[in-house]
Amino acid sequence: MLNRELLGPVLFLILFSLYAVSAWQIPIMPFEEYEAVNSATLPKVYALIGIVVCLLSIAATLFKGVLASDTREGAETISKATIAQCAALIVLMLIYSSVLEELGFIVSTILFLGCGFLIMGERRKQILLLASVPVVIVFWAIMTQLLGIYLVPGEFWS
Repeated sequence: MLNRELLGPVLFLILFSLYAVSAWQIPIMPFEEYEAVNSATLPKVYALIGIVVCLLSIAATLFKGVLASDTREGAETISKATIAQCAALIVLMLIYSSVLEELGFIVSTILFLGCGFLIMGERRKQILLLASVPVVIVFWAIMTQLLGIYLVPGEFWS
């Protein structure tokens, strides 16, 4: 019964539930006790909205699955290759976060996107280069030059 359409909302439901638990543990400052809106209000609202949307998505998926189960049974099940791709992307994200300060934003993000596209099955060199290098450079320019946001330049290059 677990398929791609159901796995996403279930994972987000778990995430929003954990977020709700942590949102309800946000300490309130003494001067906020009698305020209608305090520092914990918005995280609680986000958590509740996320949980409701996930439950609606799960219900819609289950309802749709009951109606269409006879026509496409097994068409969208999760394969071991998909799980391996997901695990490889998670490992790639961990590697990206560990080398970000060392290599800098531009180099590490270009490598991250290129390796991510390779893991997802893209093998065309033009697509790999055009989808990673210009995107990173334009994003870096917008963030640093227009918005003035600091992005790590990399200790390796300095």
